[in-house]
Amino acid sequence: METFDGGTAAFYNVLVAMRLFHWAYGLAARRVAELASPGAYVLEIGPGVGELLKALERRGYRVVGVDASPPMLKYAQRRAPGASVAGVSFKMPAREAAFDVAVALFTVHHWGDHGRSVAEVWRVLKPGGYFLVVEVDLGRMPLAGSHGCTEQCLRDVLTTHFAVAVERRIPLLIGVGRKAG
Repeated sequence: METFDGGTAAFYNVLVAMRLFHWAYGLAARRVAELASPGAYVLEIGPGVGELLKALERRGYRVVGVDASPPMLKYAQRRAPGASVAGVSFKMPAREAAFDVAVALFTVHHWGDHGRSVAEVWRVLKPGGYFLVVEVDLGRMPLAGSHGCTEQCLRDVLTTHFAVAVERRIPLLIGVGRKAG
């Protein structure tokens, strides 16, 4: 598992303020809207500086962000006060079947032990809930290095617990897993 220090958090905050990732936040928010109606409970795993949390809150979702980085949480709290808590993907501070949708936007490649983390996502989702994963498509964007997934990697990670559909949308892979209900 990878965490971020204060300097990295400040750097990401500047990039978000420059709206460099606005297109990705918009895409993720639209995909959440396809999966659940406003008022649904949405978990973001690794919300970083909180921009997607803020966008989902504005759309009427009840949001919680779980992040292992205190500096990232500090920025997230500014964007979506009260929505973020300290935690890690493989041991989330949430009760079983608490969320309608879980989102991991550009974070699965940081998780380390995918098996434990995906099992935790499955645990905190309601039956019939969705797990939305958005990553850089390393099959088409190899210069991203370790900051993304291949389609096979994404399928291998998600199919352990979910029925999965993967869409390739340059430069991204969008995986949607559904918990049997």
